[in-house]
Amino acid sequence: MVRERIGGGEVLLRPPRREDEAGYFELLRDPRVERWLRPPPQRFGDAEVRELLAEDIAHWEGAEFGLWALVEEGSGRLVGRAGLRRNVIAGEWRNELAWAVAPEWQGRGLATEAALAGLELAAELGLGEVVAIVLPGNRASRRVAEKAGMAVSGRVVHMGLLHVLYRG
Repeated sequence: MVRERIGGGEVLLRPPRREDEAGYFELLRDPRVERWLRPPPQRFGDAEVRELLAEDIAHWEGAEFGLWALVEEGSGRLVGRAGLRRNVIAGEWRNELAWAVAPEWQGRGLATEAALAGLELAAELGLGEVVAIVLPGNRASRRVAEKAGMAVSGRVVHMGLLHVLYRG
């Protein structure tokens, strides 16, 4: 199920597939992406990357929504993952909007477009409140949340790290 095209029609939003594994490794292990998802000295291990892909696939199967694979239409290359998921944040199950985009695709508005599509889907599904969590120093992701119409609501510790909490 392709949700829509973003990035001027170059990128498809679709549920992830097992064959996206190599793309997940490339995206999540790129130090320019990983530093905002698993700041050093933390790193994504092989099992963790595979588990994230399996969780993303299972979320779609169980909830009928989840993080999309952002796929370049011409090449089929994974250039990001973004969308909605249920996640425990600050001890509560919440609807989380999340995104990660390959560095060579950053600055083109893909994360913002995917975030807006995620918020639109949340509204269509009647999910209620949506939150996003961003490391305080990640200015680019903070701008994405703000461009998507989310507002700072405080700070939370997630995975042992202080994050800015956005609500939208």
